[in-house]
Amino acid sequence: MYNVIVAGSTDFTRDCILQLMELDNVNLNGVIAPIDTKKDRKGNIINSPVVEIALDKKLNLFQPESINKDDFYNILSDLSPDFLIVVAYGKILNKRTLSLPKIMPLNIHGSLLPVLRGASPVEHALLYGFEKSGTTLQKMDIKLDEGDIILQHEVNIDKDWQFNDLYDKIKESGVYLLKEFFKDTDKHISNMIKQDDSLATYCSKIKKEDGKLDFSKDAVSLHNMTRAFVRWPTAYCFYKNVSIKVFNSECVCKSDNKDSDFGKIVDVNNNGIYINALNGLYVIKELQREGKKRQTVKEFLCGNKLVVGEYFN
Repeated sequence: MYNVIVAGSTDFTRDCILQLMELDNVNLNGVIAPIDTKKDRKGNIINSPVVEIALDKKLNLFQPESINKDDFYNILSDLSPDFLIVVAYGKILNKRTLSLPKIMPLNIHGSLLPVLRGASPVEHALLYGFEKSGTTLQKMDIKLDEGDIILQHEVNIDKDWQFNDLYDKIKESGVYLLKEFFKDTDKHISNMIKQDDSLATYCSKIKKEDGKLDFSKDAVSLHNMTRAFVRWPTAYCFYKNVSIKVFNSECVCKSDNKDSDFGKIVDVNNNGIYINALNGLYVIKELQREGKKRQTVKEFLCGNKLVVGEYFN
């Protein structure tokens, strides 16, 4: 029986916790989550998915101000974990904390490492137009996502997928890796491989301004922004100084497109708003005008007029 502690903050973490609870050789003796700070409209604290599941299942829950401080380190040490598993925790663990588990600290990362080390692998897999991604179970290292690879699982990306579609598959993939790992931990640990740093790529934390559409960019890239940012921050542009969020789009590729009048509306109909971009047209299919509700283009055009020849941004 392995004593396991899990640290994380998201629904991905929650799904991993539920899987671990089903395993006969795992004793989940602690769950670590950041201190909740989000509030609802009434000012009440909103629990993270990890806190919700820990309370619901009556798990041993910790929300330390810092996971690395002496007082909490002593608490963890008393729990005597074999594995500390980190899934979307969002906090840095120092060398002492990483050395605490008797066997090793583990991390589930949402890419096929060493590709897309960093904070936003799901978004960037879509931004870059990848046809496949996946998850990696790695031994945690003091350096960012550079630990030895224990297991990986590939996910094929459909060309029409948006963030939520890929994220759901990444979660399923991560849960699968945990299940596989605990079937034969000794074998999987003995087969660990070092990452090839020469193949490493990196992705930073997404910022709100990353969602701003620049129509001088390639039409495919703009469409990929819509796919990647549909949950947050959402791709956006401006029409007559009014902010427009875009939730669904298409692109029409025209490598012979000589029109450099980027942002110009070239056609408007119930199927979409066609905007000139580099190497093609960016087509808005679903949008939300500032202060209004989310609508299809057909619904939007019932109360708004767009003129061919005018410009976004």
